[in-house]
Amino acid sequence: MVNTILWRSAAAAALSLGMMAGIGAANAAELVFWSMWNEPEPQAAALRKVMDNYTKANPDTTFKVVWNGRQNQTKLRAALQAGTQVDFADQDGDQLAGGLQKEGLGYEIAAELGDTKAALLPGVLDLYATGGKIVQVPYIYNTVNIWYNKEMMTEAGGSVPQTLDELFTLCGKLKESGKHALVTEGNVGFYQVLYFSHLLSRAKGSDAMIKAFEVKDGSGWSDPAVLEAAKTARKFWDAGCIAEDARGFQYPAGQQTIALGDTMGELVGSWLPTELTETAGADFPWGAFNFPAVAGGAGKVTDIEVGLVSVMVLKNSPNAKEAAGFVNYLLSEEAQSILVADGGVGVVRDGVEWPPVLADAYASAKNATALSGFGGGLGVSYPEFNATVLTPEFSKMFLAQSTPEDFVKILVERTKAHWASQQ
Repeated sequence: MVNTILWRSAAAAALSLGMMAGIGAANAAELVFWSMWNEPEPQAAALRKVMDNYTKANPDTTFKVVWNGRQNQTKLRAALQAGTQVDFADQDGDQLAGGLQKEGLGYEIAAELGDTKAALLPGVLDLYATGGKIVQVPYIYNTVNIWYNKEMMTEAGGSVPQTLDELFTLCGKLKESGKHALVTEGNVGFYQVLYFSHLLSRAKGSDAMIKAFEVKDGSGWSDPAVLEAAKTARKFWDAGCIAEDARGFQYPAGQQTIALGDTMGELVGSWLPTELTETAGADFPWGAFNFPAVAGGAGKVTDIEVGLVSVMVLKNSPNAKEAAGFVNYLLSEEAQSILVADGGVGVVRDGVEWPPVLADAYASAKNATALSGFGGGLGVSYPEFNATVLTPEFSKMFLAQSTPEDFVKILVERTKAHWASQQ
């Protein structure tokens, strides 16, 4: 009887230890992880703590980490071609989707996630799923919003705009006070294109960019809403929302004007408060609101663009199931709370609140009715066209180096040429 009780107690303790990590490691393994973070970054320190916790619960599983920085996927692809064993890696989700995922190198992980799938914020797993298969798992969540100085808005007598007209009215109030509502980086095209993608998605729906491109004769861009979105993007300059000298700003000169109190905000990802902590100070009155509605538009204000950081287990990993077990733990409340507290980031698990400075972004994520990738998601499905045609051509038009009509004409012609070359 005593031996039976002791055995049951030991079994219960072992079960509890395994549950701490979501899914315990099936076999002894050293998991090789290549990461997009640089080792001195707080996100790397948070991940290291998460891995240490997992090893404590699963002593047979250890980690060998290569901190590659933002060129991780490029370095990883070369390493895999050379026969280097890597079990799992992380990268911006959009980049993974257009890279390793598109090349079929990801391990289908849905079965290992089990009930965890239902514990995540709306849409995060669906965003990169293809044919019902999940091969990359977001674990860090960035929203795209207009990030702004709450005190400056209040002093100008404004309030959070719900419509585009209200936003332009706010621009006028800021201009009267000698300030500007918004800023952009003159040399960062993928920030500038956020104006076009948001205007088009508010008019036509969150998948408008992809739908327009997939009309193979190019006529998807001939929709009057496309030209209207381009013209309205230019209006942000004409109405004085953005200061004229912003055309010449080289990153990060634009965002520094927010920290210095010359500009109210910027349309950008939720990493902005972190990037400006040193110059703006920890007590800067940050707020964020979704891009406003367009009159008569089909899109919702609660449809948002996101920049997710994902982890992918590699299909050819000899330790794929063990790596998948760790990924499941990475999505647990314990691990996600560590990422928030030590990494200062937003995360994908519902109910794990983000850092206070990102409170508005967390509300945006919780209430999201549709998700699309950065810039309307075109860079996820069609990264080459997005990078070589749409973004640079929009940037030229946005900075008054071409006209909205020229921009639309080029999109029509180059889209038709693209699809013709695929035949």
